[in-house]
Amino acid sequence: MHRFFSLGVARLATLLAVFHAAVAAAGGTLLCGTAGDDLVAARAGLVREWVVQIPFDSAGWTLENVSIGDGLVVATSGDGGVHAVSTGTAAGAPRPGSVLWSQRIGRPGGSGQPAGIGGNLVTVAHDLDIYAFHRADGSLAWRRSFGRPSSGGVVPSGDWAYGPLSADGVMRMPTDPYRRPVDPRSAPDGDRRRGAAGNGTNGASLADPLRPISLDAGGRVESTPIAYQGGVVWCTEDGLVVAVVPTDSKETESESTRMEFDLGAPPAGPLVVRGSTIYAATTRGDLARIDDLPPDDVHEFSATWHVVLPQRPEGGPLVGGGTVAISLGDEGIMAFAAETGDERWRSCLAGRLVSITGNQVWCVDRVGRLSSLDLASGMPGAWMCLGSFTLPVANTVDDRLILASPDGLVVSLAPRRTVSAVPAAAPPEPNWKPAEESPPPVPAAESAEEPAAELESTET
Repeated sequence: MHRFFSLGVARLATLLAVFHAAVAAAGGTLLCGTAGDDLVAARAGLVREWVVQIPFDSAGWTLENVSIGDGLVVATSGDGGVHAVSTGTAAGAPRPGSVLWSQRIGRPGGSGQPAGIGGNLVTVAHDLDIYAFHRADGSLAWRRSFGRPSSGGVVPSGDWAYGPLSADGVMRMPTDPYRRPVDPRSAPDGDRRRGAAGNGTNGASLADPLRPISLDAGGRVESTPIAYQGGVVWCTEDGLVVAVVPTDSKETESESTRMEFDLGAPPAGPLVVRGSTIYAATTRGDLARIDDLPPDDVHEFSATWHVVLPQRPEGGPLVGGGTVAISLGDEGIMAFAAETGDERWRSCLAGRLVSITGNQVWCVDRVGRLSSLDLASGMPGAWMCLGSFTLPVANTVDDRLILASPDGLVVSLAPRRTVSAVPAAAPPEPNWKPAEESPPPVPAAESAEEPAAELESTET
C-alpha cells in the first residue's frame, strides 16, 4: 500500500512539474479558453499568427508599451528592456513571432516611452536620453541627450527623427548624424538667403544642417507624432494639427513645408493616418477627415468632411475596410464611410476600440470581454475571454489584433481569409454544333420508314 502511494505521489509530482513548465513556457499565462487560444480565435473568424513571451524579468517588472510598425512589433518593459518581434509581413522577413533582438537602456523603472519604428531605425526615449537602434540587428546607432520629453515618444521618418518636448516644442534630429550633408552653398541664392526659417524649421543653421533643432509645436503635443509623407504630423492638446513635410526641392536638407489645421477642440485620442489622409476626433464631439490637397505643388490641409457626433467620443477613431469606427463610451459605437462621412450604422455595444480585422471591428466591452461587430452592418459578432491580456494595445496601423499581458505574453491574430483549394469547375461543353458543322437535315420522304414487306404465303 505504501509502495503504491509513493508511486502515486511521484507521478503527481511529475505531472505538476510538467504543468508548471508549460505555464512557464507560456509566460505565466494559460492561453486555453482565452483570445490567445488558436481554437477560440478560429471560432471568432481569426487565425493566431504567432505568440511569443517577451524575455524580461516579469517577476519584478511589467510590460509597459507595445508599438506596432510595418513588419515589426516593439515592446518596452519596466526594467529598461527594448524587444523587437518580427511579424513576418515584410518580404524576406524572419519567422513571424521571433524575437529579433533585445536591448537594455537606462535604469530600471525610468520614464520609458513608446518606441518609434522607422524603415531603418527603432527609437526610444528613456529618462533624458534618446536611443536609436538599427532595426535589423538591434545594434546601437546613436544616443543623444534629449531633455525632458512629453507624453509622446520619438518617431523616425525619412532622414529625421522627431520627439515632442515638455516645453511645447518638437526636437528634430537626423536619423544618421554621420551622413554627408548637402552643401548649402550648392543651393540657389534664393534658397540660401531664405534658409530654413522661412520653411517652418525655426532657423536651422546652414553651416550645420544636421544639427538638431527645436520646431515650434504650436502647443504641448498630445501623443506620439506619426510619420506622414516623408515627414511628420502631430496634434497639440488644444487640437492644432501640425505637419512638417519635405518640399519637392532637394537642394538643401532643411527644405520643408509646414501645414496647420485647427480642430477647434482638444483631440479625443491619437490621429489616424492613411496615406495623405488624416482622421481625427475631438472631445467636443467632432469627427473629421483632413487631406493634403496640393494645388500647384503647394501643400495645404483641407477638410474633406466633418460630422458632429451625438456624444463625446471615447478615444480616437479606427479606420479599416473603407469604414471609420468611433466609440461613444456608454452610448455605443458608430461607423461612417471613410470616403464621404455618411453614417453606416450605430450599435449599442459599449467598449474601447482596439482593432479592425477584415470584416470585424473589435472592442473591449464593459464586462471585460473582447467583442466584435460586423463592419458592414454593426450586428454583434463573436466574443472572447481576454484572460490576462489586459495591457491596452490599440492598432491603428494594420488589420491585426495585437494582445499583450503585463507579464510579457504577446499574441497576434489576423483575419481568416478563406481560399478554396479546389479549382473552379470548367464550364460544361456545349451540346450543339455550329451550323456549318451540323449534317444537313434529311428530307421527310427519305426519312420515312418503308413499310415492312408482307410475307408471301405458300399454299401447300
